[in-house]
Amino acid sequence: MTIYGKNLATSHDDILERMAEALDIPPSKFEDARNRYHAIGNWLDRPESEIAQFKPAISPQGSFLLGTVTRPFIDAEEYDVDLVCCLEATKADFTQKSLKEAVGREVALYAEAHSMTDPDEGRRCWTLNYAAGAQFHMDILPALLDALHYQGVLLEKGFRALANDAGLTGHAIAITDTTLPNYDLASADWPLSNPSGYAAWFRGRMKVRLDEAKLAYAKRAHVSASVDQIPDHKVKTPLQRAIQLLKRHRDCMFVGDCEFRPISIIITTLAAHAYNEEPTIAGALQSILTTMDRHVEDRGGVAWVANPVNPSENFADKWVGEPKKSANFYKWLEQARRDFGLYLRASSFDEMPTELRKNLGEDFVDRMMKAAVPASALGMPAIAATAASAEDMRRAEQAIHQIHQTGSQSKPWAKA
Repeated sequence: MTIYGKNLATSHDDILERMAEALDIPPSKFEDARNRYHAIGNWLDRPESEIAQFKPAISPQGSFLLGTVTRPFIDAEEYDVDLVCCLEATKADFTQKSLKEAVGREVALYAEAHSMTDPDEGRRCWTLNYAAGAQFHMDILPALLDALHYQGVLLEKGFRALANDAGLTGHAIAITDTTLPNYDLASADWPLSNPSGYAAWFRGRMKVRLDEAKLAYAKRAHVSASVDQIPDHKVKTPLQRAIQLLKRHRDCMFVGDCEFRPISIIITTLAAHAYNEEPTIAGALQSILTTMDRHVEDRGGVAWVANPVNPSENFADKWVGEPKKSANFYKWLEQARRDFGLYLRASSFDEMPTELRKNLGEDFVDRMMKAAVPASALGMPAIAATAASAEDMRRAEQAIHQIHQTGSQSKPWAKA
């Protein structure tokens, strides 16, 4: 169950919920980030803007859009807010370079008007750095609407059903990339992306629980609103919470090796594939950790984590040239299976295994336990509050037993 105010934990799932909630971006900081990117959008669309005629629109992508933001591991780190700046223009109006520079000039003017440092230029984005107190920076990706081209590419590659699904492909975009040979040339061949389509797919993997959470939110807030009227960011599903916990576990485990740690898009995609609308975080973790690696495909001996809205794109493409990245993914998965498995099998919900405590952050775990568990309850068995939670525990036991009996299934894509 969700913990509010001073409610105390009575089960494993209550503890996991409390931890995931603490890992989430605070509502005040989320609203601050949202207000600031809306301010950038208003600036880009002001009458004096050189791109105003193309109706620029700012929207989030990545973890901010998916609801899987995780608090930085240390206070010195910042939230990375990924944004798309999309223009209603064509490739006849811009080259990649001219689009990147036009957006960059306006972002630089915004920074100057607000006494900020100059934006940093990356391969694809402009990074806007705020003062230290804000604790976030914004990566702004220049883009053009390009759904027809995106759908055409899918058709050419044989993904007809996906190409014809406007809900998944109707908001695809063309983006800029300074490393490409045609970057400064007039060309129809731009890199393609589809953050809105990915988010739609992700929401589809948890639709039952998302709608359920929104209805519960409306009831708690005493508001009369339909599911569609309640913003996604107001609620969290077991899938989102499980991903936040897994990303935190990853961050702690690879705190000294960030370059080669498993990337979030792979964890998120495989977790969403493995999720089966479980009603609890414990159940979600059980399904995800047991089967997520079975969604890594073998394509001609190459490990392939397909972009679900563009299956020809491999999120694990770096594994080929940098085998340490694939090795670290399976190393992390094995450790996460052991750590969370031991906790879910523990008879007492306040007994956090040593390795899981270490890989979620010892101070963090101790703080959560102290706040969530009354001293009188220490060492007490968990209360199975619902039939669903009891079923989750039974399935978790079976999953751990299966892993011990059959192995981890770490490399189902590997050739025999």
